Amino acid sequence: MKKLLTLVCLVTLSIALFVAVFSVVHRPLVVGEIQKSLDYKLAYARELPSPKIVLLAGSNGRYSHRCEVLTARLNKPCVNASIGVGIGLDFLLDQWRPVLRRGDIVYMPLEYGQYRFTQAEMHGGLQNALMVHSQRDYLLSLDAERITAAYGSFDLPFLIHGLAEMALDHRGFRRRSSTDSLTPQGDESGHTAQRSQAYASFLRGSAAESAQVPVTSDVIRVIDSFLQQARRDGILVVGGLPTVPDSVTVEAADVERLRSLYESRGQAFVALPNRSRYPIDCFFDTLYHLNEGCQKAHSAAVAAQLASLLWTHPYHAH
Repeated sequence: MKKLLTLVCLVTLSIALFVAVFSVVHRPLVVGEIQKSLDYKLAYARELPSPKIVLLAGSNGRYSHRCEVLTARLNKPCVNASIGVGIGLDFLLDQWRPVLRRGDIVYMPLEYGQYRFTQAEMHGGLQNALMVHSQRDYLLSLDAERITAAYGSFDLPFLIHGLAEMALDHRGFRRRSSTDSLTPQGDESGHTAQRSQAYASFLRGSAAESAQVPVTSDVIRVIDSFLQQARRDGILVVGGLPTVPDSVTVEAADVERLRSLYESRGQAFVALPNRSRYPIDCFFDTLYHLNEGCQKAHSAAVAAQLASLLWTHPYHAH
């Protein structure tokens, strides 16, 4: 009995120590910056009248698309809700649902890899630490498996990264990409072609991600549910293609699979004639991020497609 009591005490002490350590240790330069960016974008969105445009993807949405260009062409306010692929799509959609209103347009040029994510990959992102530190009410609204996974994300690598980031943050270190580099609408800015020269060798040696789209996946089921709910709420969701180098083969069958996903749920889909493929010189620091000049040119092309769609789509009745 004494041994059992000792064991229980040790387990309790271990849990208490674990909670104490990871309640203090955090990652201000990564996880903290994600929450800061999310707050920045949501605050802007809440001030916008509807109908508004919400541009939602991973970092491709932030670097390769420009809300101010869409607003100029479509005469509608726009917020760039995109953050990064490392944030689970179901989590991101939950953050944005409360600010969506009837008549709004959600443009989703999701990265190809997102469509292939399993539930484990979707729920293994940086949102776990973010929920524990900044969104506990939301975390506690989830099932026990998700809550366990969130607390389970705190491990030795997190501790090491956290201590390093806290030290850097204390010394005033700032990431080159943060809320400070965003436009008021939430677009990435300042990623010029000149600055991209520092990454030119890296880009030319990088292997681009496959553009293959599966028939179904855990993320596709999340998207499917969102499309149906948006339809019931009078929100138009428009699927699109992410920007990739022109060396990437984007098969017509994959484009049509995406088109079917959106259109079969009463939503819409647009694709540029070039399937959003650009010369390698158009990219900034990864093969999904256009430099600023190409970002604006691509956004103008997307805006023209959206303008044509909105004029002919039944949504126009709104």
